[in-house]
Amino acid sequence: MTNIIRSTQVVSISLTSQLASLLDQSRKSRGLSRSAFIASLIKSSADEGRWQQIYNKGRNTAIKFGITSEDDIDRIIHGR
Repeated sequence: MTNIIRSTQVVSISLTSQLASLLDQSRKSRGLSRSAFIASLIKSSADEGRWQQIYNKGRNTAIKFGITSEDDIDRIIHGR
């Protein structure tokens, strides 16, 4: 007997009939399987979270250094 090593993990979820229909409409319009569509949503959500962290760090840095415009950034970088 040969052991097959999976590169994926099965995850079971429950959806209302309405959400399941919406899932199928959305994934079909993009030509994706349910698994591929849900994987793309998870990746998009993770990317959005990373961009939010970058934005927050930038906002906090701007507050710390009193940056309110691109001119302020130019002044800081070039010592003007």
